[in-house]
Amino acid sequence: MNGTNVNDQLNNLINTYSDDLKRVAWRYVRDQHLAEDIVQEVFLKCVMHKEQLKDMRSIKSWLITVTKNQCKDYISSKYHQNVIPSSELFSSYQITPELELMTKHTREEIYHNITKLPGIYQEVLYLFYVKDLKLLEIQQHLNINISTVKTRLLRARRLLKSSILVDHIYS
Repeated sequence: MNGTNVNDQLNNLINTYSDDLKRVAWRYVRDQHLAEDIVQEVFLKCVMHKEQLKDMRSIKSWLITVTKNQCKDYISSKYHQNVIPSSELFSSYQITPELELMTKHTREEIYHNITKLPGIYQEVLYLFYVKDLKLLEIQQHLNINISTVKTRLLRARRLLKSSILVDHIYS
């Protein structure tokens, strides 16, 4: 970061590389807002390491490496691994005629039944339907066998379906 003003240098880096870094981050986390947060963290690290960056030949490669590492840190963090579905499960889909037909009561009932499932099933439903991750991505995220991912998703669907049917029979 050679030059006269650190703020000008940082603004120049942000204007030059932020879009590329957001794309890199998005490939890892599949969430636009989270990718933007990660890129902000990367630029904060730029400010913190400005002395080291003065003599660096390729700032872009350093920025990309730091972005990838930030994403990997987030993915392996305890917070991310223990995600529990929330009302985001229902707000993440676009409104279609079918969804309009669903009443508020039905959505609350489904959400209530999801929260009654064991955590491993909640987690796989959340990652598959809300985060829109593919089975291989869920396998990597959870660090489990692909057949385990498939089994958990199948069991979660069955448990959810049976709990909804039981609630209807007894209500």
